[in-house]
Amino acid sequence: MRHRPTTALLSAALVAVLGATPADAAPRAPRTERVSTAGDGGQLDGPSGDAALSGDGRRVAFVTRAPGLGCARYLPCLKVKDLATGALTGIDLGGGHLYSSPLLSADGTRVAFTAGTRFTAPYLHDTATGTTRRLWPENPPGSNELGAVRSLSPDGTHVAYTIGNRHGTQGSRLLYVRSTATGADELISPAEEGWKGAASVNGDGTRVAYQVGGYSEGPEDTADVFLKTRGTGERVQLDTGLGTAELVRISADGHRVLFNARGGLYVHDARTGTTARVAEGRARSATACARHVVLSRADGLHLLDPRTGRDTAVGPPDAQAGGGAVAAGGRAVTFGSAAPDLVPGDTNGEADVFVRHTR
Repeated sequence: MRHRPTTALLSAALVAVLGATPADAAPRAPRTERVSTAGDGGQLDGPSGDAALSGDGRRVAFVTRAPGLGCARYLPCLKVKDLATGALTGIDLGGGHLYSSPLLSADGTRVAFTAGTRFTAPYLHDTATGTTRRLWPENPPGSNELGAVRSLSPDGTHVAYTIGNRHGTQGSRLLYVRSTATGADELISPAEEGWKGAASVNGDGTRVAYQVGGYSEGPEDTADVFLKTRGTGERVQLDTGLGTAELVRISADGHRVLFNARGGLYVHDARTGTTARVAEGRARSATACARHVVLSRADGLHLLDPRTGRDTAVGPPDAQAGGGAVAAGGRAVTFGSAAPDLVPGDTNGEADVFVRHTR
């Protein structure tokens, strides 16, 4: 994999916005690992994708349609793999369910995901107890039969999710945050604000960044990004003057919000109220501290440390990365790809899930 520095201007902007980080440990040889394999390491007989990585880099959750794992060809299964032991476990709600959008807590013990038969709903699974809870508010306003997971806090104690109905763009009309400690659901954004394209909750659940509308790279302003402080109810638009914007995530400490606009990545500092453009390209994911970012470019996925300018190619041009794609410190990135030349012996002719270990 190759490296290239970004401009000094972008690096200086990120030092001011993000600050310094502790020195990295001694590097290991970068390598790519195929995750979507059977328990014995054999190739799967169906496609896999929609992957997320735990913050500690040990576990990967992904969706697969491999019959060899007991999955129906058109009814994907949800699996979690322990990269240290190779153990592969499934999360099963019963026959006929479709699964998507998994997210892992930092230690991989909690898995948030979207699933359903006819209508989807958000769920939270605890790997320690084996229990799975459906997330839904009591007596939400209006008609609501659809739901989806949007964000999981690093410690797994707060989940942002949307609910809505089947009418037009009403599928994500209401945004809530669930506290797993109390079981309480708080309405963050009502239907009157518009449909929610994305959301991200910080570590202690006190701040929520969210996107209203759908992102488009055209000239129309179709989406905006907001930051809401739950204790005070303060709501601030972060992308004013930048046209349409796409939320990436809020940092665990709630101080920084990353979003895409005008073909690049911006960081908003909630302490100073300033916003800086820090990278070119479209960001797909970022670490909980918001200091390592996965960018999608024409030549593939890149891992950028804007503080230092270090830019590392981590995935091929067809690589697909989701919101939970990168481990703490940027030590690993997970993605889906149909490329047959990323690991030796890839002959199944299917899209697979990979992890690129950067050290």
